[in-house]
This record gives sequence, C-alpha cells and structure tokens, in this order.
Amino acid sequence: MINTDFNNYKILLSLVDSTSRKIGKDFIKTTALEIKKIFNAKEITITKDDLKKTQNIFSTTYNFKKTNEYLSKIPIVDQNNNTIGNINIFSLSKLSIKKDLFETLMIFAKRIATEIKRIQLENENIIISKQLEKLSITDGLTTLYNRRYFQKVCSDIFEQIKKDKIKATLAYIDIDNFKTINDTFGHNDGDIVLKKFAAILQNHSRKAIDYIFRLGGEEFCIISLNTPINYSYEYLARIMNKTIEEFNTTKYGEITLSIGLVEFDKKFENYSDIVNLADKKMYRAKKAGKNAIVK
Repeated sequence: MINTDFNNYKILLSLVDSTSRKIGKDFIKTTALEIKKIFNAKEITITKDDLKKTQNIFSTTYNFKKTNEYLSKIPIVDQNNNTIGNINIFSLSKLSIKKDLFETLMIFAKRIATEIKRIQLENENIIISKQLEKLSITDGLTTLYNRRYFQKVCSDIFEQIKKDKIKATLAYIDIDNFKTINDTFGHNDGDIVLKKFAAILQNHSRKAIDYIFRLGGEEFCIISLNTPINYSYEYLARIMNKTIEEFNTTKYGEITLSIGLVEFDKKFENYSDIVNLADKKMYRAKKAGKNAIVK
C-alpha cells in the first residue's frame, strides 16, 4: 500500500496553475494528467454515470494487466451533491489518500462536473444549430433542398467553374399538367404527388454527384457534379421513365416531365444566366409536346 503523504499545498498550486485557463474537455484532460502525475498512476479515467450507464469522458489509455491493478475512486458530484461519475485512479499498488488531499481532489472533481455540464450544453447547442441550419435550407413539404439553398449552391459552383476546378450540369424540371392533378384530385393529393416525385428523385440520385432542389410549386432542379451533359441526359431519361412507371400504378396515372438541361460554363456572366437558360429550355420542352428533355 502506498501512503500518499504529499504536500497538499504544492499539489493544489500545481493543479490550479495547470488548469487555470482550461475549460471543457481541456480542463478534464489536464486535471486527469495532473492527478496521474501526483499518484504516479498507470491510468486515469473520467467516467460519467447516466441512468445506470457509465460513459467514458476521458482516459489516458494505458494498457496493463487487470489482475495487477488497484482502483481508487474520487467521486464527481454536481451542485446538488449528487454523484454523477468518478475519477478512477488505476495503480499497481493500493493507494491510501489522506483526508486533506482527498478534499483538494474533490474541489477539482466538482469543477469536472461543471465542465461535463458545459460540454453537454455545447453539444446540445451544436445539435440545435445543425437542426436550424437544416430547416433553413430544406423544403418543408418534400425535404429536398429549397430555393434559398439552390441559389447559394449555384453561386458557389459558378465560382469554382470560373477557376476550372469542377464541371457541372443543371437540370430544370417541371411536372407536366400538374394543375390538372390539383383540379382533379385536390391540393392534398397534389402534395402527395410532389412528395412521391421527390422520393423518386432521392432514391435514384447519385451520392456526392446529384444535388436535388424544389424551387417551388411543381418545379425542381438537379445539379450534377463532374458529369458530362450526355451522361446527365441519360440519367434524366431514366428518371423520366421511372416517374412514369411508378405513377402508372397509382390513381394519378401517367405523369411526365419537361426538362431543360444546361452545362455550367464560365462564359456566362453569372449563375442566374445559366438558371434562366435551363428554364427557357424547359419551356421549349413544354412547347414541343412535353415529356421531353431539351439540352
């Protein structure tokens, strides 16, 4: 058994000095490493107990045989003096921690509880921020990207096109005769058609290549990265055939698409010119009898 007869004042100063400017994970890590040094321990772990489950917060990850180790625990208590975890000190000899040193370590254990709470709140804030960001770029009905995000992506891609960093195509898609669907079946069914079509687009998109947007109403866009226009044409033809196939088995019957397809090109003055050209080509497909792609 090791009798930890240390100079408590020096230990306190050492802990304060090493952790004074630390917060969050840095504070927890620094405190653990200092305690490891104080006791010449083989490993220190910081664990948090939550609903009878133990979560590892930090570990010095030393590996040695379990049969030779001794475990001493410093409880981590919150502001209500509830034990929420432990500082676990693993050593090859049993420790005897004197009262004054134990009380010093408890001060830092309480601070660890505060930092655990800080980390938890920061993580929750990150999750909320990501959720809010997703909502800001997502179409509420179809869960596709919305017009606002479409404009940002177009702008970003156009800047890269001008620097010859990537190539991209833009498909402007309109569901044919959508007004008839709304007039015949009602707007609720119109929304069902939009959601089903969005699912078709998502299910047949290519990861990290196709980015799908609903601009509003029955108008959609697909931006395909590093895809030659002929390949984009073949991909869109498959989407058209899949749309007809899947809707033919529903009460809505055959649903077709009119599509304008263009390449991003730095010869354009801005990305809006590219979008407008794709839109015009889509209307040319409409005038040509619908169910067509104009490139």
